[in-house]
Amino acid sequence: MADSPKTSDSKPPAKSFENSFSQLEEVVRKLETGGLSLDEATELFESGMKLASKCNEILSSSELKITRLQANFAEQMNLVPEPEDDSDDVDA
Repeated sequence: MADSPKTSDSKPPAKSFENSFSQLEEVVRKLETGGLSLDEATELFESGMKLASKCNEILSSSELKITRLQANFAEQMNLVPEPEDDSDDVDA
């Protein structure tokens, strides 16, 4: 029973950036088309703002992951001895 989706209050949260962005595009299309009551337009706008926030959150999280991966890679590259250092020791 607890696994059944709720349809009365809100849509289930988006599972991916692509899904959220697609839903946001649909909201924008509906708003741009017009012909909505003020209540419908306001509800769609609110939904769109939540989706935009979710997309921004996902993008920020991905950006942070990429930054951390790059930093870890750079750190690993600094730990690998350079071949030139070995040749300098032999000449000395």
